[in-house]
Amino acid sequence: MIFIYSDKLLNVDLPQVVPICDVTDPKLIPLVGEDLRCLHGALKRATRGIVLKTDKRLWISLARELRPDLTIYVWGALIRGKNVIPILPSHEYKGHGVYYVKNKEELRQLKNKAVAGLLLDAAYFDPYFIDLILRGKVTCNCERCTLAERLLCEPYREVEVL
Repeated sequence: MIFIYSDKLLNVDLPQVVPICDVTDPKLIPLVGEDLRCLHGALKRATRGIVLKTDKRLWISLARELRPDLTIYVWGALIRGKNVIPILPSHEYKGHGVYYVKNKEELRQLKNKAVAGLLLDAAYFDPYFIDLILRGKVTCNCERCTLAERLLCEPYREVEVL
C-alpha cells in the first residue's frame, strides 16, 4: 500500500493524503488535525479512509464512533485497533506498519524491513514514476523485491537512436 502526501490533488491513480476537510475525489484521503468541524466534514465524505493527526485518544474514539466502517490512520500516536492504523516516522521502525518517508535516504532505512505501507512525500518522490512502478510498467533487476526496494530501483531505460 502506497500513499502520496502532498498539499494539493495530483493527477495520478495513487491514494493521496491531502490536508483537506471537504473530500471531492474518491482517491483522496483527508489529513485532519484536531478541528471538530473539519473532522466531521471529512468523515462524512471520505471513502478510503482518513488520516487523523493527533496524539489524543479522544479524537480517535470520536472518529471511530462517527464512522466505525472507515479506516482511521493515526499520525502522531502509536495506537492500533480495529480499523485504526498508526503512521510512524521511518526512523522509528516498530515492525509491520505504515511509515512516513520524506526522502530516498529515509526509504533506504526501510530497505530490508517488512512494512504494510508507505506514505511518500510528493516533494521528494515523483508520483508519476511511483505510479508506473506500482502498475508494473517499470522493472528492476531483483526477483522478489520488497516495496522499498522497488521504489529505490533505478530502472534501465532504453533510448532508441534514429
